[in-house]
Amino acid sequence: MKPNCQRICDLLAQYADGTLSDAERAEVQRHLDACPPCQAIAGKECGARQLLRACAERLRAEPVPPGLRSRCQALSCSPQAGHPWFRPAVKFAIAALLIIFTGSLLAIVTRQSDALLAAQLTADHMKCFGLFRPDPGTTMDAAQVERMLMQRFGFDVHVPPSSDAGGAPGTGAQAGGVELVNARRCLYADGRIPHLMYEANGQDMSLFILEGESREPAELTAFGHHTRIWSRGGNTFVLITPAADNSVAAAARYVADQAR
Repeated sequence: MKPNCQRICDLLAQYADGTLSDAERAEVQRHLDACPPCQAIAGKECGARQLLRACAERLRAEPVPPGLRSRCQALSCSPQAGHPWFRPAVKFAIAALLIIFTGSLLAIVTRQSDALLAAQLTADHMKCFGLFRPDPGTTMDAAQVERMLMQRFGFDVHVPPSSDAGGAPGTGAQAGGVELVNARRCLYADGRIPHLMYEANGQDMSLFILEGESREPAELTAFGHHTRIWSRGGNTFVLITPAADNSVAAAARYVADQAR
């Protein structure tokens, strides 16, 4: 892959949605024309959105996870108002988020609702691991990731480093350990947030950081994943792990303790 592939991949969601500036869209298109790997990823991004648009009417009538539709509708009336990506629960969740709400209204209700926050970030978790999973054995240095997030996106965040089973940072994952495998920038409400991707005991974990936002602690389940929400130091952290999987409990506690 070419040196600027990561930057192009970070723009693909906006490229697929048609929200890039003319200059950025031209830049992405030039890169895709010359880079088959990124072209394949872009095809998946665009395909997911095209499928949702094509099936919008039918998806409105499909059953979504209990309570999500009524919660969405209630919030919209408030005064302030194969591939993992195509699994039915995720498809219906994205349909609810994209079809019931649009634009700034989605931003408002996502900030109000822990359930919608969990749904949106769980979908991002599954999409990113489906499309941007690194090669087996690939790990990232936490300090380098912090510099990259600051230099590329302006995110000033602490990145929990990889740890072995004993909790010693930077020594790599063993049984019960955790490895930092990727870092991205994902959509959230009306902006973007850091997404840190980890693996522990063969399971995927994601830590999202909402800078400058505070929420009450919460734990809930969305689409087969457990979501833990807490705030510390003026930021909110959202940890996504497999639901009812005790094999990642120690790794999840480590990441949560390190997040600040």
